[in-house]
Amino acid sequence: MAGQEYITYPNQVREKLHGKMILVIGSSKSGARKVWDIFTKAKLKVIMVAPKASNFGADKVDTCIYYDYYTEKSDMEKHADNIIELLGDRVRNIDGCFTFTEEDTPISATVCRKLQLRGFHPDAALTVRSKYKTYEALRSKINKTKYKTEEYSPVSYRIQSEEDIKEAKKIIYPAILKPEQDAGSWGVVKVISEEDCEQQYKRIQSIFSASSFGERFGKSMVLMELLEGPSYNVDLVIYDGELMAAFITDIGLYLPNMFNDTTTCIPSNLSAKLKDQLTTAAHHSCCKVGLLNGVFNTEFKMTQSGLKIVEINGRVGCYRRCIVYETVHGVNLWEIAATIACGIKPRFPDALPRCFAVGVYLFNKFHAKQFLKQDVHQKLRSMAEAKDILMAMRTETAEVDCEKEFAKPFCHLVVLDSTSIQRARQALIQLYKDLGFTEKEYNLERFTSMWV
Repeated sequence: MAGQEYITYPNQVREKLHGKMILVIGSSKSGARKVWDIFTKAKLKVIMVAPKASNFGADKVDTCIYYDYYTEKSDMEKHADNIIELLGDRVRNIDGCFTFTEEDTPISATVCRKLQLRGFHPDAALTVRSKYKTYEALRSKINKTKYKTEEYSPVSYRIQSEEDIKEAKKIIYPAILKPEQDAGSWGVVKVISEEDCEQQYKRIQSIFSASSFGERFGKSMVLMELLEGPSYNVDLVIYDGELMAAFITDIGLYLPNMFNDTTTCIPSNLSAKLKDQLTTAAHHSCCKVGLLNGVFNTEFKMTQSGLKIVEINGRVGCYRRCIVYETVHGVNLWEIAATIACGIKPRFPDALPRCFAVGVYLFNKFHAKQFLKQDVHQKLRSMAEAKDILMAMRTETAEVDCEKEFAKPFCHLVVLDSTSIQRARQALIQLYKDLGFTEKEYNLERFTSMWV
């Protein structure tokens, strides 16, 4: 809406949000189970529609409606109509609708459109659910917009059979093979030749077929050029296509032959010029694919040939990163997602970071045995309670499907310093050693070496 009044965050925004009713489609993952307390603190009334009776938010919301919209996923229009019917007269009082789970973005966008609430088109949700469609959309010249994003799109092909690998003529090996949807770092592998790619494809398909999460990822994969260079997460607040705020996380070096994030640095250690380039690339990419209202997450690689997109997520980024943003920048992105959904246009006053945060992800393979020692665990708990560190835990610290094959972090451990990134890094390294984490395969000093 042209000329709409800006509402200053946080005080004015929170005053406006007070008492608003929001519809949340889907529950939270276990790692974000505390997000419901944020809505309670903001005095929001929450209706949740969840596909399963067992979920992490059912006892934290005002109303919980169970409806299976995962069956016959292709009929989003029918499911959206059914959800609206189940809501009954409550639809008149709903001020906003959104989701914070990737698989629920299409149904959430469809409900938003039918209720004429602020959000983005279902086509945009379907585009960013697929990494291949995302790359294609960024290259597309059919959808004429002012956003020039072709340069950010890597060379890529959709792989649904071994024959598709042979047809990927523009791929130069080594390359990356990864699931088309979701996955994080699961199922992401480096392939060194066409023959190796075929073998890895068959191996991963076999693993996913036998796992509980394979149904979610499906059989479709993406073969893409290998992107080498440092990685960055950019979390954006966008209102009617206008960039309201952006927050950057620097990601440390990867483990050899793995694609898991190992370490994080907030605020970014990049120069002002590079931060501007990264923010522009993220903003333009979101708008090009149709994400015009909401809080979104992007990941980029800074390669020798320029910035390249890894993925765009049509929802708020991971909880572990968001709580660090709140500590460093004083901005709660879950609260802002509700703000945008309710049609409130936030303004963020310029402010210096409150502190500097350098973090490490802990994995079962490298850290669980030492972490579970009583003295180590107790020390970390005490430090977290005293707010000397941030410690974001998952519930599934051991029984994780395919843990031996594709590692998943169980904790994000973050050290804070009031003066500099370098001092925060040194404090983290010292704490890591003091706790007895000496695994040679997980070299914290190397992973954080770009922040010296």
